[in-house]
Amino acid sequence: MKNGTKLVLIGFMCVSMLLLSFSPAMAVKRIRTGTVALPETTLHQALVKWQAILQEKSKGELAVTILDRGVMGGDREMIEACRLGTLDSAVVSGSVLSNLVPQFFMIPLPYLFNDHAEVNAYLDGPLGAKLFGMLEPKDLVGLGWATWSFRGVWNNVRPIVKPDDIKGLKIRTVETPLDMSTMNSMGGVATPMSWNECLLGLRQGTVDGISTTYGLGYALKLYDISKFATQTKHYYETAPLIMGKKFFDKFTPQEQKLIKESAAEALRWARMEQAKVDEASAALLEAKGVKVNTIPAETFEIFRQRTRPVYTQFVDKIGKEFMDESMAFIEKNRKK
Repeated sequence: MKNGTKLVLIGFMCVSMLLLSFSPAMAVKRIRTGTVALPETTLHQALVKWQAILQEKSKGELAVTILDRGVMGGDREMIEACRLGTLDSAVVSGSVLSNLVPQFFMIPLPYLFNDHAEVNAYLDGPLGAKLFGMLEPKDLVGLGWATWSFRGVWNNVRPIVKPDDIKGLKIRTVETPLDMSTMNSMGGVATPMSWNECLLGLRQGTVDGISTTYGLGYALKLYDISKFATQTKHYYETAPLIMGKKFFDKFTPQEQKLIKESAAEALRWARMEQAKVDEASAALLEAKGVKVNTIPAETFEIFRQRTRPVYTQFVDKIGKEFMDESMAFIEKNRKK
């Protein structure tokens, strides 16, 4: 055999060995996950945790790529992209999913839950599973429940301690009938606008305040533009992790099980962590000069009663049967 031929054969063998050595990496199945969350949020950290858990449990065969900061669009765009198959999965607000499945309006109804423990019992129980089941006919699969947590009110006029304190305050709300009805029922003046607009509006006085959590407010440095932060806990916003059903169906049953189990574990951690973050953020905000307070139990109950008409307004959308089932579950769990 001539030297030239030998060199060609040796070269071919080397290339073949290199290709074989790379084959496991080439076999990795990647899941592209979109989110509007910033890296400093608990929600983003939950995706990082999912990434680590899934990689470990699948022995590196499944990997998550996080597409954050809204690079894949807002919640509506990401939901549609998952349904169409142009995005694999996404964390979105549960309220936005209600446009597809009206029963998702149930969770952010005003003053439905007393605390995180009640919410977790609901989400991790049969009704949380039922809501995820309702996504499948819409070409989506629910993987786990994260959270944006309980909403509070930040404003530059006065702390909210009694119901009259919110009367007449122009509070930025999400541009949904549910959020607007809740704020109006509490006595505030719902002022729907986009997030970027509301930050400028709060600086300029176009709105008196905005609705968000202690933890997220601290991460977004709202202490620079707001004097008072009140934990009204007027509604709870979920952040479900969804996946396009067509994409999910490409995985083997064992892989599907790993994806769901790892997502549920990571996102449940996020809910527990968010509760701690909200609590710890109060002292951090006080140190930044913000007057922080929670509302007394009697004010909480007055707001609960004032906002009950919102339930009547949304019962036809949610469905009386599902609303009754949800209320009965919460009451039964509360008595325990």
